[in-house]
Amino acid sequence: MTDARGLVERFNAAWRRGDLAAVSACLANDVTYCPNAWDGPADTVRGREAVTAAFADQLGPGEGPLLGPVWAAGDRAVCEWAWAPAGDGTVLRGLDVYRVRDDRIVAKDVFGKITVVDG
Repeated sequence: MTDARGLVERFNAAWRRGDLAAVSACLANDVTYCPNAWDGPADTVRGREAVTAAFADQLGPGEGPLLGPVWAAGDRAVCEWAWAPAGDGTVLRGLDVYRVRDDRIVAKDVFGKITVVDG
């Protein structure tokens, strides 16, 4: 049985380091990635090569979202995330929902929203 929590924690650690090869190694060949739709409908990206390419300029050390703890049950895992507040007091925060199989991520769906931080 796959350890969904451990897998997503490894994925997140590689993401923070900017280790694209390690991120890709966590993905199944038939992975699907559905990003949040900030400016219109989101296109689903399919396949390890295409998903890895989509992630290439999103990950790495430096400014990025703060990744929260990972919760998992069976073949599903979720992880909260939030960006630092913007100058106007808004925060982009959300939740990534993962499905895993055979110790690989087979789906990553992103859900997010912009909220106003109380000052």
